[in-house]
Amino acid sequence: MASTRTEVLNTFTASTAKYHRKSVIDAFFGSNTVLAGIKKHDSLKVQGGSEIVEDFIYAGFNGGSFGRGQTFNTDVTEFVEPMHFDWKGAYAPVVIDGFDAALNQGKERVFSIVKATMENAHLTLNNDLGTQIFADGTGNSGNDIDGLGNAVSRTGTYGGVTRASTGAGAAIRAAQEDTTGGALSYGNVNTVFGNTVVANETPDLMPTTQTLRNVIWAHSQPSERASGGDDIREIGFNGVRFNGAVVVVDSHCPAGFLYFLNMKWFTLYMLTNWDFKLRGMFETHDTFTQVGQVIAILNLVCRAPRFQGVMSGLS
Repeated sequence: MASTRTEVLNTFTASTAKYHRKSVIDAFFGSNTVLAGIKKHDSLKVQGGSEIVEDFIYAGFNGGSFGRGQTFNTDVTEFVEPMHFDWKGAYAPVVIDGFDAALNQGKERVFSIVKATMENAHLTLNNDLGTQIFADGTGNSGNDIDGLGNAVSRTGTYGGVTRASTGAGAAIRAAQEDTTGGALSYGNVNTVFGNTVVANETPDLMPTTQTLRNVIWAHSQPSERASGGDDIREIGFNGVRFNGAVVVVDSHCPAGFLYFLNMKWFTLYMLTNWDFKLRGMFETHDTFTQVGQVIAILNLVCRAPRFQGVMSGLS
């Protein structure tokens, strides 16, 4: 009987995982406003390779005005630098007790066990990744994905390139990293927003906490509250307009933080065949248990940190 139940469990686990895979990926994007912004811009790339490489332009050419008989500058100019990012793995365990499966009579009962276990694993993985997105990638001995804490900064290294005041290092510094803190002021928010604007490049998503979003909502006009991003609202988020960008709440955002993100410059890379794939189920040799993992191999890359900004320590 136990062998029969194990076979049934494996069959239903596999079929349930396959059926829910697309909805799981959609739920992943729908659980985090930053990910929602990435999906809006179709900035999801599935590929292989030993690492992720993104090139960025950090300098222009030596051109300018010229007069009669003046020679042109034909010096070779270095203007492109690559950033290198490692693939990062994230998982949630799927563990089903053999007794629970054996005592559930009928196929419907078996399905309910598998569905509940799979749903819990997916929710766990989505929540963990949502937290990592706002961190700096150093968590769990550097195994966390490279999040906003690293991408939207003016110090340290990013993609293996050291941030500096000149050259390639200057091109990957955030436009502003305001750590002044204190009570949120519309004027200060507007100043940081303006510092992230370059020509027609402007923030379109401003994730923050519920507390800070409430302050912005209280100072906004009714029209700004009602037009807070239809594309974000479609997947369950309510936004408030600020200078054309959408201020949204993200439960994973650290207290006191307000980000100014130009989302078209973010890309979520996900490894082919490991986009929330179920590994298993496996029978343990010493317990009456089935185990597996839902696995995602991915990383978040910002191709232009110079168009991003952040304020922290706000109240």
